[in-house]
Amino acid sequence: MNLKTDIEIDLKGFFQWWRRELLSCLPETLRQKLTDKTIYILLSVVGDTVKFEQLRNGQQEELGILALDDTTLDKYQQLIIDKPELDKAVFVLRLTSEQAIQKTLYLPAAAKENLQQVVGFEMDRVTPFTAQQVYYAVKILAKEQQGKIKVQLVLTPKNILDGLYQQLKIANILPVVADYSGAANDFEQGVNPYNLLPEKYRPIKNKTTQIAVWGLSCLAFMLLAAVLVFPLWLQNQQLDSLTTQLKSLKKDTQLVQEYQLEIDQIVEQTEGLINIKNKAPSLIETINLLSKLLPNETWLTHFKYNNQKIQIQGQSPTASALISVIEASTLFSNARFVSPLTQDKKTGMERFQISMDVNGKGVIANE
Repeated sequence: MNLKTDIEIDLKGFFQWWRRELLSCLPETLRQKLTDKTIYILLSVVGDTVKFEQLRNGQQEELGILALDDTTLDKYQQLIIDKPELDKAVFVLRLTSEQAIQKTLYLPAAAKENLQQVVGFEMDRVTPFTAQQVYYAVKILAKEQQGKIKVQLVLTPKNILDGLYQQLKIANILPVVADYSGAANDFEQGVNPYNLLPEKYRPIKNKTTQIAVWGLSCLAFMLLAAVLVFPLWLQNQQLDSLTTQLKSLKKDTQLVQEYQLEIDQIVEQTEGLINIKNKAPSLIETINLLSKLLPNETWLTHFKYNNQKIQIQGQSPTASALISVIEASTLFSNARFVSPLTQDKKTGMERFQISMDVNGKGVIANE
């Protein structure tokens, strides 16, 4: 990033954009009253004829064609009677490709400080003419890139424009602006129009009236801006107030959320313990069922219950048949001997050690 880059502010372009944006916020009826009602009439002189076209919504509507001769003045007066909008219109002499040319130039960025003069010095190098032979206008098309600026040059030979102007002047048709059809101005949007017509041909403006109009326009836009901006400013103040309150409540909300999280964890752990307890059968009921299953001659010396597993040790006349007896119950499964059977010499019975899994609580009621 180049910290030495100059920041350019196009105040004219900014106020033009600002005006369009403000007008777009207004109701249609009010916008029509405030919108500039200037009518632009395009004049195209080809040979000994002049064509009148009205510029309306980006389209050119033909109003008439007059021959440039001794009768042109009378015909023009009759045309004004037929087309009253011509009387207060701004005439734009639009040059054809045979009357003007345009060219795109790439110049050093430093040239933008004195662009008109720089292009004048370079005229004979970039065109077949010298600066003294033409009327010309320049406009920056793109901002600085890699030390260059993109510039549009529009020019017309002086003898051509002078001749066209004199033809129109005889009929009292006085253009205010001259441009080129290949680089036409956008008068309806008012985006940086250029003018090839020299100062000597332009009508003299009443500076006092112009200043008054500009002053009133600026005052109207300032009032309009105040009407549009004040509600936004008020809403912004309310938003700041609500944001401050929200920040003060955020700490309390965070503390409540932490407490709620702890409560949820305790509830979850409690429910887990309850579920484990509900899934496990009652120890008393398990022992009672086991005692019913084992034959009367069988007695136990050890009983161990842990993690839904039971281990029993004891003696039985027929210990080998105990596995099938135990697995006959749906409460127990995976019954197996965990040590070999041995015979007690004193009692004559078989010693056993059996391990089994406890399936669930709900099965006991059906045993």
